Amino acid sequence: MNIWLISIFEPTPLDNTYSWRFMGIAEAAVKEGHTVTFFASTFRHTSKKQRYLETTRVKIADQYDMVYVKSMSYTKNVSFKRLYSHYAYSKTLISEIEKIETKPDVILLAYPPISIAKEITKWAKKHAIPTVLDIIDPWPEILNKHRKGIFGIAPSFVIAPLKKKIKRIFSDATAISAISKKYIVWGAGYSNKHKNCPFFYPAVDLSAIQKDIDIISKTEVKSPEEFRVIYAGSLAVSYDINTILKAAEILLAKFGDKIKFIIAGKGIQDVAVKKYIAKFSNLQYLGWLTKEELLKEYYKATLGLAQYTIGSTQTVTYKLFDLLSFNLPILNSLVGEMNDIILEHKVGLFNDPGDSHQLAENIELIYKDKLLLEMLQKNCSTVTSKLGDSKVVYKRMIDYLTTVTKNTFAKPL
Repeated sequence: MNIWLISIFEPTPLDNTYSWRFMGIAEAAVKEGHTVTFFASTFRHTSKKQRYLETTRVKIADQYDMVYVKSMSYTKNVSFKRLYSHYAYSKTLISEIEKIETKPDVILLAYPPISIAKEITKWAKKHAIPTVLDIIDPWPEILNKHRKGIFGIAPSFVIAPLKKKIKRIFSDATAISAISKKYIVWGAGYSNKHKNCPFFYPAVDLSAIQKDIDIISKTEVKSPEEFRVIYAGSLAVSYDINTILKAAEILLAKFGDKIKFIIAGKGIQDVAVKKYIAKFSNLQYLGWLTKEELLKEYYKATLGLAQYTIGSTQTVTYKLFDLLSFNLPILNSLVGEMNDIILEHKVGLFNDPGDSHQLAENIELIYKDKLLLEMLQKNCSTVTSKLGDSKVVYKRMIDYLTTVTKNTFAKPL
């Protein structure tokens, strides 16, 4: 098959990061003998920097090309400028793909943004090309979290037209997939024809990570006496950094620097993190890390943090198998599907969103109980192999895309 992948938010092979969803899908497709063109953006959302100034094509392998389509920059995640950037990108993308003579057998398109999904599904339907929407976030429902921002003036005037547009998008799409079962149910609410579509958890390249761990272990010292709790990722408002800081302060009063917190990432909440480290000694803020730097921090850590604010719409996030693949039990506050996986497979503990005392108690429990820590760590690799290895998960997705091109639907997983 000739497969087109379209995603503007995820890392790409040139971003010095380990393989994420669409990178993993591309690698799986090439391994199966398919041809892949991955359309991304010149603008990298996480760093807010341009990769290239103009649309640029890069050959990754014989059957694998990246196309970085020119996109406008923006500085704020919640802003009209970001929305306009997506709209302008969608028009530029259509212009670019119209120039390509050989059309794809199938398109896998990350959803959102809505504007890009609208243009691509419309274009694909016109050209009789099967399109699968891969649901990463349930827009526009997530806008409810930002009603105090740009959408607070008249949210109904913003959301109602978007929902109408989404119904058209899902109607035009041939099929859907998603990072969780809940998102499949959500997507099916916009079109009855999508009820029996599968979901694929955000997976990791487990064998590559195990090789990285082996290399890192030769140069990095991991002291058994050191107890390090790490949060790595965005410091945007939907991540509960405040609860992490409060839990760190509680544990500092009881254990001093014996329990060390590590925070890595960028976002508007870095102000709160910097204020904390100016007053207290048990937290280290590392800012944005390269792939190599992050892997070393994961290797040295004892526990991983997945803390989300009340009402978060995420279901199963990239953090799940990122952390578990390094045998890091997870302190989680996300209610629902991800928590079910963590508790069922005994790879972490749950605290209510925003409950810093409960988070501190969970960390203290594992800190004091070495047998509990060992049991949780042992289970991490087992569940990652079973549910989160990209070689298994994304091969199933390629099989699904093959099925979609034949105008039939795969059975739910």
